[in-house]
Amino acid sequence: MKNIIIPVDFSKYSEYAVKAAAMLAKKHSGNLTLVHMLEMPTGYSDNGGDHNKAMVFMLKFAEKKFETFVDKDYLEDLEVNIIIKHYALFPEIGTLAEEQNADLIVMGSHGVSNHNDYFLGSNTEKVVKTSKIPVLVIKEELHDIEFTNSVYVSDFKLESIEAYLKAQAFFNMIDVKPTLLFVNKSDGGFVSSREMESRFEDFLMEAHGNLDNLEYFENYDDYTVLEGVNYFVEKNDISLVSIATHGKSSLSKFFNHSISLDIANHLKKPVLTLLI
Repeated sequence: MKNIIIPVDFSKYSEYAVKAAAMLAKKHSGNLTLVHMLEMPTGYSDNGGDHNKAMVFMLKFAEKKFETFVDKDYLEDLEVNIIIKHYALFPEIGTLAEEQNADLIVMGSHGVSNHNDYFLGSNTEKVVKTSKIPVLVIKEELHDIEFTNSVYVSDFKLESIEAYLKAQAFFNMIDVKPTLLFVNKSDGGFVSSREMESRFEDFLMEAHGNLDNLEYFENYDDYTVLEGVNYFVEKNDISLVSIATHGKSSLSKFFNHSISLDIANHLKKPVLTLLI
């Protein structure tokens, strides 16, 4: 894992993200790039002396904040790079991650229960929707990042293979075999056990040319995907949930933004999202 990008707003949530990223970087011989986006106060034009003075002040203030923010024991022996950018469009984080040859973006988030902090709601959603780099959403302080008990959620239709292979690439990178979870819903999307067995086999043969991962499939029944995933996570003490998202094509509705973002927003566990 060469490089991990972490957007930083100096909140406790971005500190949770940095700490988790540091553990991943140490385990997989990577380095960190911390990114802070400067947002100008309303009322300033892009030109003129007042604007320039404000930019210099905010830049110096951010640099000072970083001095304290990175003075942590868990960052010792790590290469930590700092980037401070003028706020434009938050989805630029995904583009920046590509420019930095990053393997992962880690973002701190408070989820749906609190709307006072800078990073979630809109900003995490923007990154999840636009980043071609996998995004790991962290809501609580993590004490380890083994992620050995992980789950990948999908409908496992053949058009979902691209997303599955992206997820597998990440899990191979961290040397983890995730459970492959299908949530069977009663609202018009019910699939019989026989049909799902056949779908699982067809999916694996198309994706890998073998059935080696068949033992990792789980078929769960619930009213919604979110309820099914939440129950499965609680019952099995899952440490990481992964789901793909696709917003612009007519691919399976399972991969639309609403389901992926519902899971990313509501689950307390870390959620890895992958853009198809």
